[in-house]
Amino acid sequence: MNSLRFWLLTLGFDAWWTLAVWGRERFIVLLLISSFLMLAFTPSRRRLWVAVVCSLGIILDSLWCILGLFEFTGSTGVPPWMMALWLGFSAWWLWLLGHLRLTWYWLIPLGAVSGPLAYYLGMRLGAMNLLASPSYVWLLMAAGWAIFLPLISLPVMLNRRKQ
Repeated sequence: MNSLRFWLLTLGFDAWWTLAVWGRERFIVLLLISSFLMLAFTPSRRRLWVAVVCSLGIILDSLWCILGLFEFTGSTGVPPWMMALWLGFSAWWLWLLGHLRLTWYWLIPLGAVSGPLAYYLGMRLGAMNLLASPSYVWLLMAAGWAIFLPLISLPVMLNRRKQ
């Protein structure tokens, strides 16, 4: 893959993420359509895993809401815009991982930093509110993402080993 395409798709996802978090319910139709398009453009051999990762992400957010770490603005659970964001992230991450040659041990610190950072930015954009002590929330999220990112990446990385 050429680097221009890589950067265009990565920057495009970042712009889409920002639109999803900033626009939330105002752009829900666009978010749903675009996230399902990302799934449609995912290679068929990887679509099931994208759906599994999306479901696991929604479960993780639900668990954090149930534990009282945070709440999404205007919602008692995981709102539809966040579910669309999980579907888009799942498709993008598994695509990206197929092109990057990261080893699993790099995924631990990457998850510990990037996961909480995304939620922090979402909080700054008004998408969520902390319900517990910030240090407690960010520490638990860092630990959760340090496990979650390598876990969801495992099938792609194992498939790379076979090739």
